[in-house]
Amino acid sequence: MPGNHCTENRYKKKGAVSIEKYWEWLCSIPGLYRMQQEILLRFFENPKAICQASRQEFDYLKEKGCGWIDKVYRAQEEQPEKIMHRNRAKGIQFISHEHTMYPKRLQNLADRPYGLFYRGGLPEEDRKSVAVVGARMCTRRGKEWAEQIAAGVAQAGGQVISGAAYGIDGAAQWASLSQGGMSFGVLGCGADRYYPASHSTLLERLAQEGGVLSEFPPGTAPLRPHFPMRNRIISGLADVVVVIEARQKSGSLITAEFAAEQGRSVMAVPGRPEDELSRGCNELISQGAGIILSAEAFVSSVFPGYTPSKKQQAEDLALVPAEKLVYSSLGLHSKSLWELEESTVLTLAELSESLLSLEMKGLISETERNCYVRRK
Repeated sequence: MPGNHCTENRYKKKGAVSIEKYWEWLCSIPGLYRMQQEILLRFFENPKAICQASRQEFDYLKEKGCGWIDKVYRAQEEQPEKIMHRNRAKGIQFISHEHTMYPKRLQNLADRPYGLFYRGGLPEEDRKSVAVVGARMCTRRGKEWAEQIAAGVAQAGGQVISGAAYGIDGAAQWASLSQGGMSFGVLGCGADRYYPASHSTLLERLAQEGGVLSEFPPGTAPLRPHFPMRNRIISGLADVVVVIEARQKSGSLITAEFAAEQGRSVMAVPGRPEDELSRGCNELISQGAGIILSAEAFVSSVFPGYTPSKKQQAEDLALVPAEKLVYSSLGLHSKSLWELEESTVLTLAELSESLLSLEMKGLISETERNCYVRRK
């Protein structure tokens, strides 16, 4: 389990806990974004003063052009303690940027979130973090690149950051979890929302073995403008950002732009110039991003001195990434084809191919029609 699950219990600085509840109150106001929070903090200096402000003060800001101020006024009707209780009942924790356990990688960002809502834990400071992002509608080749890189990062002791989306994101995060690694999903909606809905199993696994986090309050819908905002957090939490398959002007390139501005390393997997999904990556490389020619070389460059064990090397030779993903999803109790489809990012055709290969290698068996179990 992540090492910072007891974050609040270790935050004992005098007066800090009481101010945290006001940060949580401020960050829980629906539809209030960071830019608006910053305006309020410039005027009132701290969230407690905002929570206790008078109607006259709000009216003054409204006259100055802050038409959204009524959201804050309405939020005063709910006590911070009630909001805290409701969030904890949902299994959602909160941490402000003033908290001693707030992620240090985010702390130096000019536009860092004032607070984060999360389920599970937060990335560990002493582990290297690699963000893996790319196309939602990716190719089989792209998916395998994501799996190989993320699996290598996990084996080397690193943690994988991504957006838990379809395609490259989900493939990388499943591969990390399958290797016993830690992975963290940054959402463009509330941390209590399953988005995309078909990734509910992945999001639960992330909450148990890593974390699911968001700057948006619980209940927030996955609106389009939220995703560019969350991308700065994905890059901000990483030491290195890897882009695998990206169209020009894609969200992955926005993440890469944030990474460059934040001083993070950006690397990309190249592709054929005529392939639409390769154009974004090739463009990044032409602009100075590092080029990834193999997953092994990439992992070795990020984790100097790391070499896979002989056992791991043998397993890597024996199983292709899709087979490893299916094999890691099986246990001593049988799973149906449909359960496996839900718990992996493979299509039915890819899943069937992998199951057949694993059966031929004697690693799994079919207990009844379309139900499978591990043999080893």
